[in-house]
Amino acid sequence: MTISDELDRTRTALAALEKSLTALRNRVGPHVDLLRLLDDLERCTADLRRLEQQVGVRRRPHELVAIPDDDYAHDFWAEAEQEGLGRTAP
Repeated sequence: MTISDELDRTRTALAALEKSLTALRNRVGPHVDLLRLLDDLERCTADLRRLEQQVGVRRRPHELVAIPDDDYAHDFWAEAEQEGLGRTAP
């Protein structure tokens, strides 16, 4: 695994932690320990950015995926559920 891969994994982990902490804050409110964790996360994110600059590794651009304009095959949606309505009866 390259250093770029490790930095990507770290960035992804920090993003997941931020999402979890934000959800937790929304449930329990601005608890002092939770706010401290969010401050620590902010420092970790800033430190990671500085580390990326010091190591000289550039962030890889996200790969673009082309989505065709054609219609999907009818059986593509066969097992799909309608959003908000649950599974349709056969």
